[in-house]
Amino acid sequence: MEYVNIFAEIVSIMHQDYAGYEEKKGWDHPDYFTQKIEYLETNELMTPQLFTEIVNEYLISFQDRHLYFHLHHSEKVEAKTCGFSVRNYEDTLYVTEVSEENRFGKGAKIVSIDGQSISSIRTLHREMLRESHPEREEWDEILSKATSFELMNENEDLVKLDLRLYRRTPKKSTYAIDFINENTLLLTFSDFGDTNSIVNLIEKHKDDLLESKNVIVDVRRNNGGNSHAFSSLMRYIFKKGEKPSSEPKVREFNCSDRNVELFLEQAEKVRSSTDHEETLKMVEFAEHQFKNYRNQGFVAFDFSEFISELENNFEGENNPENVIILSDCYCASAGEEFVEMSKESSKVTIVGRATMGINDYSDIVCLNWDNRFSLCYPMSRLEQKTEIDPIHGKGIQPHIYIKWTPKHIEEDIDLQQALKLITS
Repeated sequence: MEYVNIFAEIVSIMHQDYAGYEEKKGWDHPDYFTQKIEYLETNELMTPQLFTEIVNEYLISFQDRHLYFHLHHSEKVEAKTCGFSVRNYEDTLYVTEVSEENRFGKGAKIVSIDGQSISSIRTLHREMLRESHPEREEWDEILSKATSFELMNENEDLVKLDLRLYRRTPKKSTYAIDFINENTLLLTFSDFGDTNSIVNLIEKHKDDLLESKNVIVDVRRNNGGNSHAFSSLMRYIFKKGEKPSSEPKVREFNCSDRNVELFLEQAEKVRSSTDHEETLKMVEFAEHQFKNYRNQGFVAFDFSEFISELENNFEGENNPENVIILSDCYCASAGEEFVEMSKESSKVTIVGRATMGINDYSDIVCLNWDNRFSLCYPMSRLEQKTEIDPIHGKGIQPHIYIKWTPKHIEEDIDLQQALKLITS
């Protein structure tokens, strides 16, 4: 399939099937990207990696972190990454994580990209950073397109390096429960993707949870998954007699023909991957709704029965007495749902930074082209629209805000604060 045809299909999806297509009409400029793709393809300059970058640049127009276009690794194609992550502090990019890159380590400081200062890039390319607050900015898109950058080494000398792209190494999920002292458990969840594994882990440690005075839950880099995955954790988050009190948020689903077909395919994959009863019940209900309302535009599905079951199908416990949840702007989707629901408990304190704030458009489906590319996009929106939604782009606010600084790279400042709260 030609690149220009794939892009035309992507534009069609964004104008008809994407959950935000009505509110964001006119935000994008597809003609510019179509001409660019046609030129590169005609002159045999297009590559899968370059096409992926162009499509993701187009998708940025919609300002939705639940939207992404993937290049899949195969025998013919290598999906590439710059091999490190950065975070902005006072107009310097600090390397917070190094994966495939090996020429420098965590804590290195990037002061310019392609000869431009960080402050000037922030002014010229604000939209590509997706955020207005420095510690929440997303720099991957800019770095992946760069050719060089200036890095300050340990001796405060400036070194100019060519940017290299590396074969992407798949990341493994982390689900862990460990004692950090005799009274305190640390729970770490990198996502809520594997319901069975998480439910089994919590069941395995139920005695530890009931006998611990304090629990710290780290979801700072939780990129979402299934809200049922954390349902069995709720009994330890709330006291006896307490339940989440907020009303379920009504979601409207875009029941386009394409969305119905993609959801039905996804439902089959869910069935083959889990035996979790509540998840399967919700999937079956959604299937029925989509079939009934196919091609009828946006329809509100009444999930209140299932949400009520998720929120109320437990009896709280007085132990642990204190629950501290560590959050950050990398906590998204189902991770945000967990933080938002837990915040209603009287024994919970949220520490760190606000979550990503992306659940106004949700329920992701993915369309695949030749097992090489896939577009993932949300097909549902909150009935309460984006402009007035208190969460969009802001996230769930912590009780105790801790500004991110480079000191976080060497020390876990958030965890230290959590332990101070426990001892005090």
